[in-house]
Amino acid sequence: MFDYIFGLPMHVLVVHAVVVLVPLAAVVALAFAVLPRWRAMLRWPTAIGAVLSAAAAWVAAQSGEALLVRVSQVRSATTDFDLVRTHTDAGYRVRLVATVFMVVALAASWLLTPTVRDAVGGRPFQIVVAVLLVAAALALIVTVVLAGHAGSAAVWSGLG
Repeated sequence: MFDYIFGLPMHVLVVHAVVVLVPLAAVVALAFAVLPRWRAMLRWPTAIGAVLSAAAAWVAAQSGEALLVRVSQVRSATTDFDLVRTHTDAGYRVRLVATVFMVVALAASWLLTPTVRDAVGGRPFQIVVAVLLVAAALALIVTVVLAGHAGSAAVWSGLG
């Protein structure tokens, strides 16, 4: 199911969605967290972006496993599997962090309000939720960059 799309490896296609969508969703979530006056406008983009990011991360991980099986059958003697293993581990971390980000972003979308008088739990609670969202968004950006770097190193090592 997660092997090919129109004859091309699905992982290669889905990874591009992860590389573009996930940082974009994280930046929107950062704006949602730190700019209360924008919260009404960014509530739905934050929630939808978080769900799409997690879904893309899960599909990328599943399609990566399918691609790994194919590559290991064809190129076992010529492939540096230490680099592939590093990328695989990083991909699993992206999937985990994207899932945590989704949960935090959905909770923040529900709990954070544009004004303190409308706030659930008052200002200190709003600050804690916003800080958690910022931490989750930054962690997601970092893990995607590290996984992408590990993937490019696995693909392009020895070609330069």
